[in-house]
Amino acid sequence: MGSQPQHALHHTVVVVDVSAFGQRPLNPQLEIRRGLYAALEAAFSDSGLDWSAAEHEDRGDGVLVLVPADMPKSRVVGGLPHALLGELRRYNASRKPTAQIRLRMAITAGEVHHDERGVVGDDVTLAFRLVNSAPVRDVLAHSTASFALIVSDRLYDDVVRPDPAMDPDSFRPVDVSVKEVRGRAWLHVSDGGPPPPPPPPREPTERRPRWRWPRRAWALLAVPLAFAGVTNAVGAAPPAAPPCPPPVQLNVLVSAEKDALVRRLALEFEDDSRRHNPLGCKELDTLVYTGPSAEAAAAALGRGWQPGDLTAVGAEPHVWLPDSTAEVRAVQAALWQRQDVALHPRAGVAVTPVVLGVSEELAARIAEPDGDFHWRDVRRPAEVDTSSGAGVAAAAALAHAELGGLDLTAPGVPRALHGITRRTTSDEPCVGDVALVGSEKAVVTTDGCRVLYPRDGALVLDHPFVEVERPKRPNPRRARIVDRFLDHLLSPSTQEEFKREGFRDVAWNVGARPGVRLDRPRTLPVEPDAAAVRSAWEAAARPRVIAVAGDGSSDANLFATAVRRLAGPRDRVIDLPLVQGVVEAGVGSGANVVVLAAAAAIPPVGFDGSGPVRVVAVGFGNGACAGSTALSAAAAAHGGPCREITTTNGSGASEGQERALDDIARAAWGGLT
Repeated sequence: MGSQPQHALHHTVVVVDVSAFGQRPLNPQLEIRRGLYAALEAAFSDSGLDWSAAEHEDRGDGVLVLVPADMPKSRVVGGLPHALLGELRRYNASRKPTAQIRLRMAITAGEVHHDERGVVGDDVTLAFRLVNSAPVRDVLAHSTASFALIVSDRLYDDVVRPDPAMDPDSFRPVDVSVKEVRGRAWLHVSDGGPPPPPPPPREPTERRPRWRWPRRAWALLAVPLAFAGVTNAVGAAPPAAPPCPPPVQLNVLVSAEKDALVRRLALEFEDDSRRHNPLGCKELDTLVYTGPSAEAAAAALGRGWQPGDLTAVGAEPHVWLPDSTAEVRAVQAALWQRQDVALHPRAGVAVTPVVLGVSEELAARIAEPDGDFHWRDVRRPAEVDTSSGAGVAAAAALAHAELGGLDLTAPGVPRALHGITRRTTSDEPCVGDVALVGSEKAVVTTDGCRVLYPRDGALVLDHPFVEVERPKRPNPRRARIVDRFLDHLLSPSTQEEFKREGFRDVAWNVGARPGVRLDRPRTLPVEPDAAAVRSAWEAAARPRVIAVAGDGSSDANLFATAVRRLAGPRDRVIDLPLVQGVVEAGVGSGANVVVLAAAAAIPPVGFDGSGPVRVVAVGFGNGACAGSTALSAAAAAHGGPCREITTTNGSGASEGQERALDDIARAAWGGLT
């Protein structure tokens, strides 16, 4: 048995719905959703209301908001609509017509019950009926208005009519008949609509009756309300007309690699729910989205999906379909102290090895007879975008081959990774000697690419299905839908869809494509630390300015030449005189690292500790980095090491130079600070 319902709490109920949302193309829909949430948050703030304290749930083309009783209704009814209209005007002024927002808003107030399925209450149902009623739809259809507000008769009597500041005469009475709801409401249109006729005269002491629900409607509603509640965990759509319960909202966050396919599969799943339901009821509404990037989505999940993430990333997900379990592990590590969000990896829905795509010309030079290759022969990889999960795996594959593993804490790692990233190119992949490191799916669907497999084994994307649970807001109906969605993705027909799109199914079978190995290729039993790989790779790829100040000695000049060889095409090495104020001169030149190289003792160079610069000092002589020297003092003051390069310090000049170059690379590319 489920838990007992909690006590009823009073809320102001706000429902907003974007007019003609489903008629827009996908990209304008995404822009509209971002704009809607940004406008709502700004309007709440401008009205003195706390958006984060209200309960709200995404409904795809709209939002349900439950405003706590301690927030004055006068601010909700009197301030929020006007602030929201201003935000809509600001938004629409800079958007094309297909991305502009015309909005319907309904406001009611009353007692709301919470249980394990969500919330239920007459005024929640009423708000949804009002926002979808003919009067509010017609006024947008037959005017240039971008915003229409409708409030319940009771709210008008209690809040609007007694307060002249709310301009009650600007509201006009309308008759509403939607499903089981029949009665009077009050409509307000403030921009572009026809002027409202004056309301009928009313006695000062008259009170409008409460909404009257037909007795038969109460009887019909009793069963579905008791069974399903009205909304899911944080508030959702009201119940549909009997005998259908309300559809469950299922938000699916998916990687870009699977976006188009999962959108299609989710729509099939949604349609199948209606066809397979004995009463023909629509059981769910699906929303599939990618967010700005896999990196942004992982960060939002790691924060527990805060209110601001609704605007920046998208709706709070119920299912996450990333590219790899490595991404899930990184988010779980960020969530380990949180009690309100939990990730449950359930199963992989597909498999993709990370491979190499090359032109036939390059394949003739580096491919073995069996089609395998060695990483040492890949000299010009195409640029890797680590904001995606597949990109992290590609970077991990290159790093693993270069380092012989994925220990990213060793001193020479920044230098080695920068060596890889400086060889990457933005030139078209699979043309000439430019190779594409990526998922097998991405390579086989890129024109001109022949697939090669690494001889030592490939890293693997396992495409996990992850349930995102809110333990404090359980929703059994949605949990069952999540189970069924996983079953749908693992069904034989859907697995065939994955194969047709270039993925392998969960048994490693692949669709027949030229050049694709039909058997299971060799794989590496390695699970990268996604967060560490992404951080190290992005640091190694960032452009740096290195200033070199030498004392003119032959040792210093030779070392400066070695430093220049560290730089890639996006980096810059500049020369500075080794004089007092050299560190400040480096800061003024935009340097990220200042290298001081001297064969003899130097006078103090001066420093004030200002500017985002690191100093690495190199001395060619015993005692050059003693604590009392100017080289040591300058390096220590700016967070860098001082390295002696001599033939008598136990390491030899050549090894000492390599360690000094590692020091410089670590200062330049060894972290995102």
